[in-house]
This record gives sequence, structure tokens and C-alpha cells, in this order.
Amino acid sequence: MNFVRSGIEYSRRQTLAATRDKPKLSKSQEDYLEAILLLVRKGRVARVRDIASQLGVGMPSVTAALKALAARKLVNYDPYQVITLTDKGDKLAAEVIGRHEVLRRFLREALAMDEDSAEANACRLEHAADSRLITRLNRLSQLLRQCPRAMNEWRKAISAPASGPMPATACSACERRTSDNCATQSEEAAS
Repeated sequence: MNFVRSGIEYSRRQTLAATRDKPKLSKSQEDYLEAILLLVRKGRVARVRDIASQLGVGMPSVTAALKALAARKLVNYDPYQVITLTDKGDKLAAEVIGRHEVLRRFLREALAMDEDSAEANACRLEHAADSRLITRLNRLSQLLRQCPRAMNEWRKAISAPASGPMPATACSACERRTSDNCATQSEEAAS
């Protein structure tokens, strides 16, 4: 059985393979890895109290999470010592932060959300978005940054009332592509 999304066909095997290679971490576990890496990147060491403060949770919750992450060989944890990420934990934490940054930037720039809203939504979405979605959002963001006219048209379109018509402005290249696509579709329908 194959799945078709955005014109790309994915077999069930390809879809499962994309998720099988990654260890299944909970949202909470990803948040702990992210917090540890962010503390280290800020030039600070990661201690239980620092992680608890950053995530707004109690120290016993942090200790329990660190034990679980240590059992999965994602962190080096000994009570009353600094916490470090293993190579595998560092890689996973960097992936979470990367997804977060792509999502935050997309929400901020392409969807014109305010910083607080973009940050809060990126925090929620980073745990559910797969690598294909992140790659595509990142490419769309890059495209929109490269073409200010496209960015302006995009923002006009997304800010239009949901019940109203989309703004109808297109450059001559877009109009040519649209008419070429319509002609191709008409030919395919006729045959």
C-alpha cells in the first residue's frame, strides 16, 4: 500500500523506516534533553536545580527523568554531579532544537506571528513534526526570504479573512505557469 502526499509517493515501508530509526522519546524527555543542551550552550553546567528552573518543574521530577534518560544512555547522570549528554543524547537534543528553530522562524517570518506566540507554538509542534515537514517548512522559509515580493504576497494571502476570497495578484511568471498547468490538465482530461 502506498501513500501519496504532495505528489510524492511513499510506501508504507518507507514511512515506517523514517520513524523506526529514532528512539521513541516522550515530549517531556525531549524537553529535558533540550534544556540540558541549552544550558551547556549558554556556558553553564547542567545541574538538577538549573534544569528544574528552566523547565518550571520540581527537582524530584528532574531526577526521575534523568534516571530514565541515563538508562537509555542519553545522559551521564550521577546524583549531586553535573549532568552531561552522551553523544547520542547530544545528537537528539540538537535535532529537537533544530526542529524548534525552523518552526519558530517559519511561524515568525512566514506566518507573521508575534515572538511569544511563535515560541509557544514551536515548543508544542517540535515534538510532532517529522523531518520531511521540517525540511519543507525550512525550504519554504528560505524561498520566502529570498523573494521579498513572494513574502509580501504570502503574508497578504494568509492574513485575508478566512471566509473571504484570496487576494488575486500574480506576477507574469506565475500567470504563465498557471496557464501552462491549466493547458496540461485540459489535455490530460481530454485523453
